[in-house]
Amino acid sequence: MSNHNQLLVDIGHGLSLMAGLPAIETWTSSKRPKTAKRGRFGFNSDTKSLEYWDGAAWFSAQMVEE
Repeated sequence: MSNHNQLLVDIGHGLSLMAGLPAIETWTSSKRPKTAKRGRFGFNSDTKSLEYWDGAAWFSAQMVEE
């Protein structure tokens, strides 16, 4: 997983908010994480779907273009 630059905005009293959108990890079917932790998700660029590891199997949700 790569580090992404984050812009944090100080809102006072030791609190901050992340500005911008978080990045979703991307992989291909052959480069899918081998030792994924339960709850990991990302985008499979081969199948054009979001994938989720439930601890035993990968589940996918196909992306639909409108």
